[in-house]
Amino acid sequence: MRVSFTVHGSRGDIQPAVAVGAELARRGHEVRFAVPEDLVELTAATGLDTRVLAPSTGELLASPLVKQRLKSKNPKVRLAALREVADHGRATSEQVMSELADVSDILVTGPLAQDRADAIAESRGIPFAPLHYCPLRPNAGVDVGYRSNPRPVSRALWWLADQTYWMTTRSADRRLRSELDLPPAKGPLGSRLRRQGRPEVQAYDAALFPGLESDWGPQRPLVGFLLPDKDTRAALLNGDDATSHAVEWATAGEEPVYVGFGSMKITAEQIGGIVTTLLDRGLRVIGHTDHELPRRERLLHLDQPVDHEALLPRCRGAVHHGGAGTTAAATRAGIPSVIAWLSADQPMWAAALRRAGAGSGNKLARFGPSDLDPLTDPAVAAAAARLGRELTPPADAVDRACEILLDAASR
Repeated sequence: MRVSFTVHGSRGDIQPAVAVGAELARRGHEVRFAVPEDLVELTAATGLDTRVLAPSTGELLASPLVKQRLKSKNPKVRLAALREVADHGRATSEQVMSELADVSDILVTGPLAQDRADAIAESRGIPFAPLHYCPLRPNAGVDVGYRSNPRPVSRALWWLADQTYWMTTRSADRRLRSELDLPPAKGPLGSRLRRQGRPEVQAYDAALFPGLESDWGPQRPLVGFLLPDKDTRAALLNGDDATSHAVEWATAGEEPVYVGFGSMKITAEQIGGIVTTLLDRGLRVIGHTDHELPRRERLLHLDQPVDHEALLPRCRGAVHHGGAGTTAAATRAGIPSVIAWLSADQPMWAAALRRAGAGSGNKLARFGPSDLDPLTDPAVAAAAARLGRELTPPADAVDRACEILLDAASR
């Protein structure tokens, strides 16, 4: 089977797809990847056939478009910014997707640019299947943000978000479908895939969203978090990591608190304030950042990549941005998370952990010392340990995702 993955976004978007692609390649299938320019070398290090899909995601995340306009209090400014983000690298992306679709039996994407991939796959007469790293389709059981709402309110907010995103992408989708000699699409992609009976792989664990699996049914299977195996993770780190040093330091004394914000652009004052507060409480801390941190005896400062799967089980808790990958790693480790979120799905993960009693969160701009209290709460630690034991084993999640994609391709 010939499977092509066209994945936009940051490393957190690429890694779950790599987990599935690497397993399919091991099974003897022909696998191709296309990713943003700044992630090509990292993906290719796993041995997967990789090419450029779009311009650098890192540059986009650091741009005023994302850092300022996308966070504007003016809804019109935010909507225009969302449209620009959706159009980022569109011309190159469409060309590469088309070229890969010509030599594939199925086209797979992450959460971004799904309408684009669906239209191109349809024009070639092949299936399209998305990987979702958090709930994206309307439902009544998951809050859109951190605040809890009655089920009818949640459903209405999801419907509004779905329609708003469709409005931002509709004109570009119509233009592309016209160029491909396809009729205009009617309504948001999720409802169209639902009517057609096509699968959407939910690459996160049902334990964090009770009731969602029964609400959506088998067409949107919650397979569990997708994690590359140990060898593939080592290839992604490419030998340029501080994992061994960090694990050795963590196990040489009291369990530390890990503090890291991945690819999110935060200030030195923000992460420095969190680290200092934890140190002042007598805790050992691992600060994972490019920013300078105060030199303190109980602090390990890391500025190289680390394998969270090896490090976080040696920690007592984690403070992070709430990306799906970091949340999954901390949850698998059975430790509490305190999420200082910036945007997107991050408050949703904080809310999921709060419901499970395994953590909490607050917006980074409002984050204060009291938000760190769950890290030393025995009840939260016990709940986090229980939740970690309930998660689907990563190998089982990857196997199930592979089977779903292969079944879709064969049909």
